[in-house]
Amino acid sequence: MSRELPPQQAFQTHCLAQMGVVSWLSIDKNESATDSVSGTVFMPVQPWPIDIDAPSNSSFADSYRDQPSAGFRSAEPIPAPMPKLSPEEKEPLVHNLREQLNAGPEIIVEDLQPIEELAVDIVVEPDPTLNTQITRLNIHAYALSNKLLILSDVPQVFTQAEDIERLALKMGQALLKQPIDEWQGSAFTWPGQLRNPYFLNRTDWLFGALESYVGRLVKDFPETPWLVLAGAQITQLVEDLPPESFLKQYPTAHIVSLSELYRIPELRKDAWQVMQSSFFR
Repeated sequence: MSRELPPQQAFQTHCLAQMGVVSWLSIDKNESATDSVSGTVFMPVQPWPIDIDAPSNSSFADSYRDQPSAGFRSAEPIPAPMPKLSPEEKEPLVHNLREQLNAGPEIIVEDLQPIEELAVDIVVEPDPTLNTQITRLNIHAYALSNKLLILSDVPQVFTQAEDIERLALKMGQALLKQPIDEWQGSAFTWPGQLRNPYFLNRTDWLFGALESYVGRLVKDFPETPWLVLAGAQITQLVEDLPPESFLKQYPTAHIVSLSELYRIPELRKDAWQVMQSSFFR
């Protein structure tokens, strides 16, 4: 039993045969694989037909036939021939540069002599000579009623802050003869977190830090504050300040530290007399 293939399927069978496939059949339920099929593939002689009636350009065809075929290179432009230069006109080489520079005096050559360095004296200002031996300081400060400022030495390891705070409030209330409604307490430590050994010996930095600290405490005082220096270190440091320091312009009383007054109550009488004579003359 044989059957005729449609043109499209016949062309597919022809292409598969060219690739080596000997059979390509679709078997239906009522057909067998032994059924022979046949089909005709239409193969035109000229796949791209040329219009014979179209006018031809003989000049273009003739010129095309005269030129030899060189593939894609035939489309590249022909490079222009390089002009021949005489040896005098050629670009000079590097090894002839010195001869050309020495040939004529009209050529100006930049002076490439080494730059002469001039010695410059750098003036280094010496450290300020400050007459003080205090290099470390630990104090507690109490600003009371915007009128009284107490600066007291405290030990480096101090655990009685609340006790001397109450003592400072009682002392301020007795001096000002009024209840202390407004006050603030803080601590100042030098050098603190500063670890540079160069700055540890700069006492002018310590003076500046102390003056800045006190200036922040008394900035809201309406009048000149009363200053109580409690302790040998803070007393000595303020005495070593320059004469123009504002800390030396305050009425000042010098007493022992508040921690000593708290531990030795017998010293409070002497401290009270010193403060009375300093502020109520």
